[in-house]
This record gives sequence, C-alpha cells and structure tokens, in this order.
Amino acid sequence: MDWFAARAGMGRSAREGEDRDSFRNAGEAANVPDQPGPGNRLGTQLQLQQGRVIIWAPVAMVCGLMGYFSLPVEPPAVVGLTMALVAIALAGIVRAGHAGGVAVFAGFVLAGFVVGQVAIHSTGTKVLPASSGKVTVSGWVDEMGPGTGERRRMVVEVGGIDEVKPQYWPGKARLSVSDSHVGTHKRGDYVRFQAWLYPPLTPARPGGWNYGRVGWFAGIGAGGRVASQLEKSDARPDLQRWSDGLADLRAGIAQRVRAHLPRREAGFAIALITGERTGLDKDMREALQLSGLAHILAISGLHMSLVAGGVFWLVRALLALWPLLALNYPIKKIAAVAGLAAAAFYLLISGQAIATQRAFIMLSVMFLAVLLGRSAISMRNLAVAAVIVLLIAPHAVLTASFQMSFLAVMGLIAGYELLGNRQAGLRERLSGAPVILKGLIFVVLLLIGLSTTTVIASAFTTLPAAFHFNRFAAWSLPANLLAMPIVSFVVMPGAVASVCLMPFGLEYWPLQLMTAGLQAVQEIAVMVSGWPGATKVVGAMWPQMAFLAGMGMCHLALWRGNLRWLGGGLAVAAGFGAIWLGPRPDILVERTAVTMAARVQEGELVPVYSRRGRFAVERWLLADGDDATLSDAAKRTGWSCADDVCRSQVRGKSVLWLGRKAKPPDDCRNMDIVVSANPLRRRCGYPSAKQLHIDRFDVWRNGAYAINVTADGGLKVKNARQVSGFRAWVHQPVARRKILLVDPGPWVGKPGTGSQTDVKTGQ
Repeated sequence: MDWFAARAGMGRSAREGEDRDSFRNAGEAANVPDQPGPGNRLGTQLQLQQGRVIIWAPVAMVCGLMGYFSLPVEPPAVVGLTMALVAIALAGIVRAGHAGGVAVFAGFVLAGFVVGQVAIHSTGTKVLPASSGKVTVSGWVDEMGPGTGERRRMVVEVGGIDEVKPQYWPGKARLSVSDSHVGTHKRGDYVRFQAWLYPPLTPARPGGWNYGRVGWFAGIGAGGRVASQLEKSDARPDLQRWSDGLADLRAGIAQRVRAHLPRREAGFAIALITGERTGLDKDMREALQLSGLAHILAISGLHMSLVAGGVFWLVRALLALWPLLALNYPIKKIAAVAGLAAAAFYLLISGQAIATQRAFIMLSVMFLAVLLGRSAISMRNLAVAAVIVLLIAPHAVLTASFQMSFLAVMGLIAGYELLGNRQAGLRERLSGAPVILKGLIFVVLLLIGLSTTTVIASAFTTLPAAFHFNRFAAWSLPANLLAMPIVSFVVMPGAVASVCLMPFGLEYWPLQLMTAGLQAVQEIAVMVSGWPGATKVVGAMWPQMAFLAGMGMCHLALWRGNLRWLGGGLAVAAGFGAIWLGPRPDILVERTAVTMAARVQEGELVPVYSRRGRFAVERWLLADGDDATLSDAAKRTGWSCADDVCRSQVRGKSVLWLGRKAKPPDDCRNMDIVVSANPLRRRCGYPSAKQLHIDRFDVWRNGAYAINVTADGGLKVKNARQVSGFRAWVHQPVARRKILLVDPGPWVGKPGTGSQTDVKTGQ
C-alpha cells in the first residue's frame, strides 16, 4: 500500500474483506459510494489513487522542465547540482517509508529541472553571431533533401569558412541549395562552395516560437543560401556512416514509389512511408490542415501502431494455423517480437524524427509488457514511455508533437478505462444474440468507437494545437470518421505490403491499393475543407494560463474518482482565460524593420505593405486571431504611404515608418513613434520618454518589437530578446567586421537576415 492508501486510511477504515482489485478498474472505482462527511470523501478519493503515484512522474518532470526553460537567464551549475542532491535525498526518504506521494512528485520536478540543465550543457551548439556576406564554406554533407526541380534543403557539418575567424564557425548550417548546384554529391561527401550565411532566426514576435532554439538543439548554428556549384574537395576524407545507407534506402523507396504512382499521390505516399514531405502537393497539404486530417502526415503513434499492430496480428494469425506451434510455443510473444522488429524498421526508414522516436518507445514498452505477460496498454506504460522520451530529448516538452501525442493517448486510455465496464457488460448481454444482430451491433459500436476516439483525441489536443498553430479544424470529427477507416484498412496495409514486396519487384499492386485509398482521403479532405467555417483561428495565448489548462487535462485523465472533473473544469476555464488574456499588441515591428503593422481604429492589424516581411506578418495575423490573408490585411485603411514613408495614428499616438529607400521627413522629430529600416543616427532627434525610436540597429540587437499604448498614454515596449532571455540558444549579435578575417568595408551583396529565404532555411 503506497502513500495515497495510507492517507486514505486516516479518512476512513478499510472495509473488512474488501477486494482491492476492484480499485484497479477506473470505471468501478469511480462508482464507489462516498461515506458522509468531507473527511471520508477525501479518504475515498485518496484510496482510489492507490498504486498510481508512478503515472504522475512525467507530469512532475514536465513541470520541472517547463520551469527550467522559462527562466530568463541560465542558472549556475551549482543550482542543478543542489537540486539533484535534494532529489536523491527525497528518493531515499521515500524508499525508507518516511514520505509519500508529495515527496515523489517534488523529486521528479527537481529531476526534470536537472535533466533540462544537463541537456543544455551537453549540447553546446556553436552559433554564427552575424551575417557573413558571401563566403567560402567547406564541410561534410550531413543531410541532403530530395530534389524537387527547384531548390532543396541541405545540412552541412562545417569544416571551415575561409573568410570567418575559426572561433565563430557554426557547428552545422542548414542551407537552401539549387538542384543544379548539387550535382552528384550525396551525404558524407566533403564539399566546398560559396554561400551567404546568417545567424539563427529570432522569433517573429516577442514571445513567439523560437526557431533558433529548435535548430540549436539539433546542432544547427546558422542558416543560409548556397551561391555556387558544390565542388568535391580532397582536403579531408569523406565520411562513411551507417546512416548514409539508411538515407540511400529511403531514397530508393521514394524512387520506386514515384515510378508507379502519379506525382500527387506519390508525394502523399512517400510522406507516409519515409516521412519526407517536400514532394507533397501544397494544395493537398492545406486541405489536410483545414479538414483536421493533417495528423495523417505525422509518422507517429497512428502509423507506427498500424504497422507494428498489423504485423503482430498477421504473424499471430499465421502461427495459430499450425496447432503444433500454437499449443507448444508462446505465439503471442513471438508475434510481439515480430511487431517490435517491424516498428524498428519503420523507425529507420521514416527518418527517425522525434515524434517517430516517441511512438517507437511507446510501442516498445507495450510489446515488452506483452513479453512479460502484462497489460500492453495502460497509464503506467505511457508514463514510462514519457519519462524515457524526456530523458532522451528534454527539449521535446516544448514541441507541439510531444504535447499533442501524449495528451491524446492519455485521454484515450482514461476514456476507455471509464467505458471498459460498460463494453464488457454489453458483450455479456449479447452473447446469446443472433449472428445478424451481433453483426449490426458490431458496425454500430465500431462507428461509436471511432467517434469516441476522435472526440476524446480532439478534446485533448485542441489546446496545444491552438497554442502552437493558432487554429483548429471545426469539422475534424466527420473528416476523421470518413477518412480513418480508409487509412487503417486500405492505405497503411498497402504501404506495408509494398515495402515488404519491393525487394522482389512486386510492389506495383500494393501501391495501386494504397493509391486508391489516398485518392479517397484526398477527396474527403478537399470536401470537408470547403465546408463553411472549416477552420477556426485562435489568437496567441497567455503561456502560464495555457500550462495551467494542460495540467487540468492531466488531472482529468489521471485522477480517479469524482474529483477528476475538477480538472476538466480547470482546463476549460484556464483555456478560455489563456485566449482572453493573450497578448494583443497595438504595434508590431519586424525583426529587420522592413515592415510593421499597427492596430487601427477598427481594432484590426494593418501592415504597411503586402509583400515585405510576409513570413512575420502572416504569423502576426494568426497570433491576433485574424484569418485574413496578407493581401487583404494590407488593403485595410490605416496607413498613408508615399516614397517609402508611411504614417498612421494608433490610440492617439503618431507613428512614422521609414523604409530602406526613405529619407527622414522634416516633421519626424514631432512623431511619437519612429521606426526605420535604416540607422537613424539622431536624424529624427533624440528619443525621450515621450518619443520612441526603433531603427535598424535596435532590431539587430533585440529582434522583433511589440508596443502597447497604455490608458494614460504611455508606451509599453517588449522585444524578442527581452522575452527570450539570455539563454544558451539565444545568440548575442556582433558586428560583421568582428567575425571576418578581413574587414570587408562597405558591404555590397545579398541583403542580410529577414528575407523569406532565411525563413525557409532557418526552420
């Protein structure tokens, strides 16, 4: 009996002869009547939590990791060491029986903080702190995206940059390269070329998604664009890695698929088999997002479960055909080994993304439970998988894939625990029913099951989807009800069969089966995306309230008894509060000041131009809860522009924006807010408490700006660097002349950061 049970004993004595196993079923436990009195009710609720301390471990680690990543500065190493010692001491106290659930939770919170700090110190990515101009780069091709006929993505492990001082060389650079420049080069080749290099991207708005942080954890310290042909260099040997063989295998699979399928269906099929989405049709991708079917593209729990589960079922069914094997050998365990092997192979050919690794870990834990004779699907197994993922990649806790996947699975397990008893009772009542009635009821229950699964998964993933993407699909339920049976019974079996038969050259017919299913899914996505109100746009959320809503959902899924519904109420209240209290700045300035947007009298954001800073402005509109396109937003009234000089009024404040071709007008000294894409150099006077100047130097140092006009006429100013803090993944900008071996003088070349090319290569 753990701590919860001991605490429950203080509330009421255990009834004599009570079967403790009844508490292991959530459905039965939820119906245990409470004795009168608040003390007895609390004792009953605590009794129901018996043996469930471990499932709260990943929740505690998430709290610790979130606390660590939200710090504005990097804490000293002694802080992590102290927390580690305290966590070890708590573990000893709990093991000795002197403390219980609260101490366990606190210990895992501290462990999460320590794991995050260890991950930071062990990563140590080197970041390019300034735009280099056109330089000569040499290094090993670490990753080469598939050719699309135009440009592809390439990751290079930098071996040297001729014009840049060695202490500023980034570890890896993610570059955009033309197909014509690639030639016959492949992964592992040591190449030499010219490129424009840029520092990692900063957030498009203060508090927005930090693209540089994602790259930093992947070892990428620069982005850029290749400007010349890749040339083979003999300065250093090429790399021979086992991962290159996997890349060749994936490329071979993609080539075989393209040989048999039309271009549109081939891109879809390759995305499902190998995880490579560059060939996916743009309109098809948008239709999947608007219809709520975009999760089909993510190789995670769904696909991994269909592949491994299908192999498990098929192997077990085939072995059961031989009575000698079925009676003398554990065919279920043999099938589990086969399913695990299939999942491992799928992990290798799918690119080993974090979401796929997480799904593989979860399946491995479940198959291990089968081998040990335990329940394969349970909260305990999910908790173990979550802890393993957090230990391997602590930064995954910040990603939408981690949050949505684990919340969805957690909600599904909790939901079917509650419904388990009713399903068992229904099966007993139907045991003597006619076959036709059983078949009819089976179809009805299948539809109900699909609906229930979709509703639960949508309910538990709506919050993180809205937080990260600022939108959610309103018609995802009918779309998934129509599409998921096709994906489960047609598309994925065809994919598995085609890959298995490729070594024999027999993949044509399985791919045709897969194509028929993909075409049906595409038609469903296009149809549903065209329905009225197919997608809803949600503005940026207050992060603290969104985290509180997430904790409420965890309480709803993990707590047993009637108090679980308090978690649901907390999740709903905090979710609406996060939206209501989300940031809505009056003025936004792009990270290179090439554009800005202001909230006009109608309360809508209006950008100064429709083409400049497109990437940033599109994210501003989404964060504002505005589903207008960039061109439509730019047509709104609010700015008067001439000769690259734009003026506006925002809540009584005069605003002036100066483009790169603009000359400061004579009245700029009288403006309340002056934003310039060029250095102002005091040409508009000296800024004061009543006058705000933001020029090219300011955004270079601090990134994007957000400005609010207060009720008393003051200005509340935030910038991306201020919100991001001084963390390891936040680079400190330096002047270009400081990183180059030779002072370039007046720089004439491709513009620096902030272009759409930078955005595409920096993600």
